[in-house]
Amino acid sequence: MKKIIGPAALAGSLALGGCASIISDSDYPVTFNASPGGVSYTVVNAKKDLVMASGMTPDTVVLPADNGFFSRASYVVTFEKENHESLSMPLKAGMDGWYIGNVLLGGLLGILIIDPATGAMWSLDDRVEVGLTPMPVAPPVAQPVAPSMPEAEPDEHINDLSVLTYDQVPHAYRADLIRLN
Repeated sequence: MKKIIGPAALAGSLALGGCASIISDSDYPVTFNASPGGVSYTVVNAKKDLVMASGMTPDTVVLPADNGFFSRASYVVTFEKENHESLSMPLKAGMDGWYIGNVLLGGLLGILIIDPATGAMWSLDDRVEVGLTPMPVAPPVAQPVAPSMPEAEPDEHINDLSVLTYDQVPHAYRADLIRLN
């Protein structure tokens, strides 16, 4: 009887397939939250340059954890809101802990074929939370008011030329001066 149990357990574990494929998923719901609320987000597959999802926070979307055979998913999530600095951050799939279970239960078939083919060897975080920074609001710039020029008396010559030193030029006109060397 003992001689039969060992080989039967080995054959059964090989027939079951990959551990991660049985226990976990290959697509994961990911919740996006941002402060302040109502932030628009876009999820782009970094390897394929493909928009996977977009919407307004808070929101939950389902994303695949794999990007092909033995290739984990890699996303760039961009958050944007008017009058706030935009923020882009990576979202990368990590090794699913159940994939390691193949060493005990799934065997080589689970390690090399089933879990990599189904994408179950990878997992994604279930939550992404960010805080956007408000853009500083600059106070309105006051335009300098040029001092009024005294009107010429009728008996004065209007076409007279005056030479002034820099210190004699009114401050409002100094920005318009051109240096001559």
